[in-house]
Parts: sequence; C-alpha cells; structure tokens
Amino acid sequence: MLRVFSMFGLGGIFLAISPKLRGSVQEAIGSVYTGMQLYSPFSYVAFVILVLIALLTSFRRGAQAR
Repeated sequence: MLRVFSMFGLGGIFLAISPKLRGSVQEAIGSVYTGMQLYSPFSYVAFVILVLIALLTSFRRGAQAR
C-alpha cells in the first residue's frame, strides 16, 4: 500500500512543479477522453478492464519475494 501512495505522491509532486509536463498530461487525458467518446460504452468497459489488469499486475509483482 505504501508503494501505491508513494507512486501517486511522486507523480503529483512532478505535476505540481512542472507546468509544461502538467499541460502535456492534460492534453493527453483530453485526447483519450475524446477518443473514448467515439466508441462508448465499449471503450469505457475496456478501459476499466485494462486499469484493473495493470493494478493487479503491479500489486502482484510488488508482493513477490525477492
């Protein structure tokens, strides 16, 4: 859980101190949102499934013994 909080915290700090990075992230999110509107509702379902798979993969790799 600490790993998740640290990832989001560092990401938030980078976005807070860099206006150029923040602008490019906002543009990317806007273009993804516009693209998802073209193929909704199937695109929303696919997006949720991809996010869940990414989270489960990340948590599983973090919990494995080294």
